[in-house]
Amino acid sequence: MPSPETPSGAPRLHRRTYVIDRGFQLKYTLTLVVVGALVSALFGAMMYLAHLDAVRSLPQAVRGELGGAEGTLLALTATMSLLMAAALGLFGVLITHRVAGPVYVMSHYVSVLAKGRYPLMRPLRKRDELKGFFERFQDAIECLRQREAEEAVQLEQAVATLKALPASPEVSQVIAGLEAMQGRKRDATDRIEVGGQRPAA
Repeated sequence: MPSPETPSGAPRLHRRTYVIDRGFQLKYTLTLVVVGALVSALFGAMMYLAHLDAVRSLPQAVRGELGGAEGTLLALTATMSLLMAAALGLFGVLITHRVAGPVYVMSHYVSVLAKGRYPLMRPLRKRDELKGFFERFQDAIECLRQREAEEAVQLEQAVATLKALPASPEVSQVIAGLEAMQGRKRDATDRIEVGGQRPAA
């Protein structure tokens, strides 16, 4: 599929957006960061205490030579904790993106449904989560659309039958109401292209 082009003819680049639902993604990413940092700090503290026990069992002359090792060990522990927190933060953003993306798409489709139209639904991306739920969501929407389409046909037949009866103001009013309802159902069941499935990622 060719890339969309700008008026100048140059291909338009899509900006990658990994934070789609800020509240949801940051909440769980920060949880991962905090847990990772705490676990790293805990293991670092255990290593430091083990180092102190080992140093105490050495002769005094050897202890003096190892005096600078404690600061190095603490610096390494702090560095590893920070690196672990950063790695888990990046991992958290990437993983929550795969959940927040499908939720964003479904929320967008629901907003179209709330306006009385049925969106043209597309499959999720290859690495997205919630695919099973999204497929059931698609099936439910398609069942609703087919039901509305069948009701539109039944209303059309009912209107045709009523028009064959002797005309009266009451009958004409009923026919007009049924025709309006049938028109709304016809419009609703025509799928529309929904712009902006989700930010590119």
